Amino acid sequence: MVIFLVGTLVGVGVAVAAILGAFKVQTKESWKEEEARMNTMHTFARMSLAENARLRVSLAAGEMTEEGKRVAAMTMAALHAVSAAASKAILEGGPGPVTS
Repeated sequence: MVIFLVGTLVGVGVAVAAILGAFKVQTKESWKEEEARMNTMHTFARMSLAENARLRVSLAAGEMTEEGKRVAAMTMAALHAVSAAASKAILEGGPGPVTS
């Protein structure tokens, strides 16, 4: 019986240590740094998606009619504006160009 109780206590101790060890305590400053880093990564992802879309539109523009080429040109200009705003936001450390 004693061995069972000791084993139970050791098991509970290991379980509590594992649960408490899974959490990370951060200061407000480190939280802000992490948030800024994640915002920068999301902005880079948006920029790369916009660049990818712009390249796809420019490739497809070769097979379009004149009206389709005008729409593609307007789309590429809009995507360029989004990527330029994202670049500016990254350089200035501001929020991203796409806000919800």
